[in-house]
Amino acid sequence: MAGGPVTAPPFALPAIHFAATLVWLVVATAMLVVLAPRLAEGRTFDPPVFALVHVLMLGVVGSAIFGTLQQFVPGGLGVPLRSVRLGYWGFGLLQVGIVLLVGGFWWWRGTAQGLGWLFIFAAVGAVSRNVLRARRHSVNGKLVGLYITVAHSALGAGMAIAFARLGETLGWWQVDRMALLSAHALFGAVGFGTLSAIGVGSRMLPTFLMGPGDDTRWLHWHLGLTTTGLVVYGASAVLASGIGMRLGSVLLLAGGVLTVALAVRWFRRKRRPLDAALQHVASSFLALGAAVLVAGWLLVGNAYAFNQWAALLVALVVGWLTTLVVGVMAKILPHLAYNNLARSLPGFNALGSPNRLLREDWQHASVLFLGAGWMALVGSLMAAAPRLALVAALVWSVGVAVVVANHVRMVVLGRTPQPNPTMVAGAS
Repeated sequence: MAGGPVTAPPFALPAIHFAATLVWLVVATAMLVVLAPRLAEGRTFDPPVFALVHVLMLGVVGSAIFGTLQQFVPGGLGVPLRSVRLGYWGFGLLQVGIVLLVGGFWWWRGTAQGLGWLFIFAAVGAVSRNVLRARRHSVNGKLVGLYITVAHSALGAGMAIAFARLGETLGWWQVDRMALLSAHALFGAVGFGTLSAIGVGSRMLPTFLMGPGDDTRWLHWHLGLTTTGLVVYGASAVLASGIGMRLGSVLLLAGGVLTVALAVRWFRRKRRPLDAALQHVASSFLALGAAVLVAGWLLVGNAYAFNQWAALLVALVVGWLTTLVVGVMAKILPHLAYNNLARSLPGFNALGSPNRLLREDWQHASVLFLGAGWMALVGSLMAAAPRLALVAALVWSVGVAVVVANHVRMVVLGRTPQPNPTMVAGAS
């Protein structure tokens, strides 16, 4: 049956992941407003900064990726999940793990950090068992399955590095702190986040843009370059080899350039104007381009300019991955909600179209504020300007407020009878 029609999981499974994504996005935004001035001052090793990065990477990006995969693998690759119950277990373990880990970082409690990583490791195991069989069993999606497999392997390697760092915190051994922290961040943002996004996006985005094409050779080069760069950089970080880390950086930079080139290729083939959700996606790829420029600047400049490392992380995690998550959610969640709930919720049924569930004008406002926010934040961190960084974080927070309000409004609409769709102002 692989590659054919497969029963999709219950809507509740991806829905709770996306709901958690929005909750963690609010938490991350509040933390970013507090911590943006510290990042501009180069205080990237402050424990609350670690908490913020993991709220974004695991709470926002991780929840969204896991929710998307457990919907996409059956629907897009034609491979059923092993167990829906396992999906719910993975969700619960992940959320408990994030709470423990973030609390452990914020108050700097090694025991809480260790327990958090154990829960997250169990969550990754549950999700992996559910989705990684796609690589073997999918008829038309083996390359996407390979991307997903490598991305999960990168997440596992990143967690192994985290345990090594935790051992140093507890005084068990000595490691090169900066080298392992940089490797941990890259395995998360590039290995897990970016490879998951490009693997799944290579099927989703051409569909959204109505611009099909054969990207197989490009994707093989992209996956090979990025994976090799991660392996070289990670091994060199463990061995404290500066030359090896620079070589790995060059390979990762080449992979980043190829990622941007893939995006240009997809958007040039588009056969429809960009709606607000796809404008978020376009903004996210601009942020990825900014990350490539910042990474190149670090490679040829001062590798100990910690405010610039903060700018790189913000470009990768806030600008690229988080903005991409917002755009993809706005594209797929209304359709999932409408297709599954229109019969039971009077408001959805009355509207008559999933495209009316999110206000288009609110989405355009969120594109503006989120885009201006990440751009100003990256610029202020590069310039080491704490006050400007605070303003940029506040601008970003306005965009997040609009995004969350739009999704909350969608839920309220579903539960509210709408006898005449034209009465819903601005819905179309």
